[in-house]
Amino acid sequence: MTNPTSNFGWQMPTSTDLVTDLPADFEVFGQAVDTDFVDLLGGASGYILSKASATDLDFAWIPNDQGDITAVNVTAPITGGGSAGAVTIGVSAASTAAAGVVQLSDSTSTTSSVLASTPTATKSAYDLADAAIAKSTVTTAGDIIYRNATVPVRLGIGTAGQVLTVNSGATAPQWSTPSTGAFTLLSTTTLTGATPTITGINQTYKSLFMVIYGVTNATGNGVFRIAPNANTTGCSYVSTDSVGASFVGSVNRVTYLNLGTTAYDRTASTNAATIQIDNYTSATNYKPINAYGFANETGGSVMSFNIGGAFVSNTAVTSLQFSNAGGNLSTGTVLLYGVN
Repeated sequence: MTNPTSNFGWQMPTSTDLVTDLPADFEVFGQAVDTDFVDLLGGASGYILSKASATDLDFAWIPNDQGDITAVNVTAPITGGGSAGAVTIGVSAASTAAAGVVQLSDSTSTTSSVLASTPTATKSAYDLADAAIAKSTVTTAGDIIYRNATVPVRLGIGTAGQVLTVNSGATAPQWSTPSTGAFTLLSTTTLTGATPTITGINQTYKSLFMVIYGVTNATGNGVFRIAPNANTTGCSYVSTDSVGASFVGSVNRVTYLNLGTTAYDRTASTNAATIQIDNYTSATNYKPINAYGFANETGGSVMSFNIGGAFVSNTAVTSLQFSNAGGNLSTGTVLLYGVN
């Protein structure tokens, strides 16, 4: 039959067919509809109809797997969500204040607080730590570390007065006692006030050696003097003094150790002296003293002195007291050495 067709290809009766071929036309039309809609038959309870392909009227019954979700609600660090339309969700970046997505980093030097370490970075950090010197290598205050033939090792602190040297094989450092005659600076003292004093003198040396210079007085002219252990009557000595080119004689003293026999010009700092006290640690013998130097007298003359004597005491010298017969000291320096 040549009847016109529908969108689905079904033949439709024409107006003339209504008179002559209506039953046959309806049979053809009905058969076509029945054939095309056959996919709509059946389907179990709860199933839903789904397109099987792009072909017209190609359907299939499938289980209802769409669930009953009515909204997608999220909490941090998840973002987005919604209850209608296309729902988009994401994850916010992590920080020290909130959880979230973290970017990995191989760096072992970054200071970032939002990157996370990878196993590569962790291994690099481990290797650095494994190659470091262990804290347990040193055990005592004053220990030092040096490398032996293969690894870092500890050299324990030495004893008082020892010095760091290299061993006979030139392979490692070691602590050694200085050889006889070596000078070790024990203290530097500035002379100010009435009786500046050096106390707690190290007792591991054979002799004390002092260099004194630049002494001035804030009060009045006077002789500069020293009292071992603050003993002002313990020094017995002979002082041979000269002023300019004139010899002024020898004077016996049992008093302070006076550096010269006449008063210093209190404002003149052009003075200097060296003093040596031997056997200063002895608790049974006197201590020999030798001193020499020069100073400006009142009136401008230069006085030189050469002193020989002893500290007449069976007590070890543990302190040295300095003073000026004219009053308080204002400047001056004492360098105290230990001598082996």
